[in-house]
Amino acid sequence: MAKLQGHQLCVSRVPIFSHLNDDELQEVFSKINHKHLNKGDYLYMAGDQNESLSVLHAGKVRIYRLNPDGKEQLVRVLGHADFTGETSLFNEDNTHESYAEVMEDAQVCTINQQDIYDLMQKYPNISIKIIESFAERLNESESLTTNISLLSSNERLQEYIRTHTEDGILNLNMTKKDLASYLSMQPETLTRNFKKLESEGLIKKINNKTYEIIDI
Repeated sequence: MAKLQGHQLCVSRVPIFSHLNDDELQEVFSKINHKHLNKGDYLYMAGDQNESLSVLHAGKVRIYRLNPDGKEQLVRVLGHADFTGETSLFNEDNTHESYAEVMEDAQVCTINQQDIYDLMQKYPNISIKIIESFAERLNESESLTTNISLLSSNERLQEYIRTHTEDGILNLNMTKKDLASYLSMQPETLTRNFKKLESEGLIKKINNKTYEIIDI
């Protein structure tokens, strides 16, 4: 078995490749291109043609869309071993509908479309994992849309806390401004809701990105 290192290990942690053995992962890795992006750069923008799947090895990337009024709607924040580009990769015109902005200097691995198709034919489980990823992200998107439609801003925040708390601790992987965009509220409203939950004794602030969850 070949020993995996560095970027290979990143690929091995991506859900659509995690089931492959080391030799198969080496084959995937042989098809990868690497690039460095600085904070403020864009991995892609809406309207760009896409011919590759991108895997984040290091750094953070925020995926967002613009509504007809030009207001941002955050879709997700990518971290180590997360991937993007899969949606447009399988669209007929291969066009991105979102923006991918680098929040922290990033190392990105890319695999071109034809290589992805070849890997899917050779290893059918990759196709299954991609479908599972689509289903998971669709479910996340539908849940968020439902919450925005039916819940108050405070209830939306509480639902977010409930689903993102681990071992009684909420660690935000995005700025408060981005979280407000993700939950479709103004930053001032988000701040007010956090303070309300603190005053009610439901959460306890440890620092600006970390909260102890007492009763949500």
